[in-house]
Amino acid sequence: MSSSDALCVPEPVERLVTEAVLRVKLLDPEAKPPTVAHPGSDLGFDLYALEDAVLEPGVMMRLRTGISVEGPEGFGFVLGDRSSLAARGVTYAGGRIDAGYRGEILVCLVNVNQPAYELVEDRDASGTLRGVTLMKSDVAVHLRKGDKIVQMTPLRASTDWVVTVVESLAESGRGERGFGSSGR
Repeated sequence: MSSSDALCVPEPVERLVTEAVLRVKLLDPEAKPPTVAHPGSDLGFDLYALEDAVLEPGVMMRLRTGISVEGPEGFGFVLGDRSSLAARGVTYAGGRIDAGYRGEILVCLVNVNQPAYELVEDRDASGTLRGVTLMKSDVAVHLRKGDKIVQMTPLRASTDWVVTVVESLAESGRGERGFGSSGR
């Protein structure tokens, strides 16, 4: 192969490699540490329920994980839905884990499913109405101890900024247009 046919290979770039460590304290002997199925490509660590739970529709429930965590300096965590639970109508009700928090992670979940209602008539052989019963479908979601219930994503804290009160802000293309302003 001539020099003109040689492949152009870039010079290696030196990178500062630092190992990020998630420190986990198990607060209960049955607690499971966070896991990740695909390190480096998954956005979050899976957290697990420490106890069985029945999530009734429209009711927020706090589930224990039995763990506390510490990330690298300046990192907190954002919890978010697992798609498999969201598909069953269970969503995470919010909250953040600040970098300095060392207590147990409690996960607030809500079952957003709505039951179906049906009136069932009870008639005798001649068709006379004897009674009516209101039937409600069961849309409770059952979780078992050890189920993956939420994902925990590391987030670098950026709240060390200087806060300055001003009379006006710089113009932007969007301006003050809010909800729905970018189209459907």
